[in-house]
Amino acid sequence: MTIPGIGIFVGRGWESNLGLLRHEFGHILQYRKWGFLLFWRQIAPDSLKSAWKAEKSILNHMETWTEWSANKLSFDYFNQPDNWNFFQFPIKPPIGSLTGKPKFTVDNDEFVREWLEG
Repeated sequence: MTIPGIGIFVGRGWESNLGLLRHEFGHILQYRKWGFLLFWRQIAPDSLKSAWKAEKSILNHMETWTEWSANKLSFDYFNQPDNWNFFQFPIKPPIGSLTGKPKFTVDNDEFVREWLEG
């Protein structure tokens, strides 16, 4: 879990999981790129809902826009490391996913173009 301005919190035994730490740092990058309001009004609630639903069903939390976009920002920030685990930390939305797109964009192409790359 990440709280921008406070830190990254992981469970005991996960402190050396580089993939997880990079992913969580991606949430800090989201906050830096899109600001306080978007982070706390859209990203944090959507991410928490997704994580909760993933515990209760077969939903893949990493397929939600909040998670794959955090991965993409982190992947680029760390100069696209060769040892990135794309299976565990995808950097793009899954094809045809209903959870992959933010509510405030028409589609993933627009989100990537206007929000991630813009």
